[in-house]
Amino acid sequence: MEVFISRPNIDLYGGIRVTKDTELEYESEHVKQTVKDLVFHSVTKKKGENYESTWETTVHLQEGDVLLYEEEGRGYIKPVEPMVSIREAIEDLENIKDVGVE
Repeated sequence: MEVFISRPNIDLYGGIRVTKDTELEYESEHVKQTVKDLVFHSVTKKKGENYESTWETTVHLQEGDVLLYEEEGRGYIKPVEPMVSIREAIEDLENIKDVGVE
């Protein structure tokens, strides 16, 4: 019997890994965001036909958390799935390359 894993996702995403010293300000037509003292604050405003929406989000970050930048004007987001650098992904795969090999 062999051991299998899902094919690794090779989509690349731009972003930052936060530290306690990370300070960030981002603003676009619909979004205003800040990061300071490991607190990520985002205000998003949308207008459409017959509606107007505003929502605020505050996320308490930990050192090492990743924020991804979305080109579509949403600014930065904290992904639900754990993210690693390319180097970390290669190390993970190297560590398991002989698992299940007889």
